[in-house]
Amino acid sequence: MRELTFELEYQDGVDPVMDTFMEYPTLSSDSIASCVRRDRLWCIERFVGPTAALDRIERLRLEAETPTEEMTTTDCDAVRQHEVLERSSTTVVFYSFLKRLHTCNSVAALAARHLDLGLVCQSQRRGNCHEWRLLMPSDENVDVFSEKVQTHLGDGIRFTIGRLGDAEQLNYDSLATVSMPHEQRATLRAAIEHGYYETPREITISELATVLDVPQSTVSYRLRQAEAQLAKGYLHRSDDEFRTRAAHTT
Repeated sequence: MRELTFELEYQDGVDPVMDTFMEYPTLSSDSIASCVRRDRLWCIERFVGPTAALDRIERLRLEAETPTEEMTTTDCDAVRQHEVLERSSTTVVFYSFLKRLHTCNSVAALAARHLDLGLVCQSQRRGNCHEWRLLMPSDENVDVFSEKVQTHLGDGIRFTIGRLGDAEQLNYDSLATVSMPHEQRATLRAAIEHGYYETPREITISELATVLDVPQSTVSYRLRQAEAQLAKGYLHRSDDEFRTRAAHTT
């Protein structure tokens, strides 16, 4: 299995969806997609962030009469069907099915058109960056795909190639994001970004509390709750299942 990674960096005002990520720095998304045929694609994308940001994303996806993700300089006549699979105050998950991709020059459409069938697309969005990872049976026509993407990208979007090589880690859990309150997620992200989970640790709870401007006890509590959710979510077990198993082993 081969992989190609690249990044799209957006300027403000180019794309309504990416504008939302720039306005809400804690908003993030993960997606996975694959082609049914050269002109048809399904996608599941999970957005995690503040309720106001999710409300806007949902309106853009479900209520807009015209495409709201501006990536190319050409018009797109693809038929889009969107459905909400999950919605909470901190998470929204969409299932999307696109037809008539031959009328588009988006990244997904160009990948479907030029790369081997069996392709799997993974992507992450945060801030002004949309990071892509394509898993492919082979790297045939990658140069053509890359050239086409750069040719059709709209103004205000910068395309940067990452790597082309053997797939190093499949990240099959990329959509198994655990739903947790926004405050816990933001605290966990800050802990990761400031090196709390590095060995040795690069920041203490006390220092992290100063960075976040919240009491140390609050930071500690939020991290404990977030870590518990992650551990349980990773094993795909609910609180009740944990208690049941624990009862049987004591």
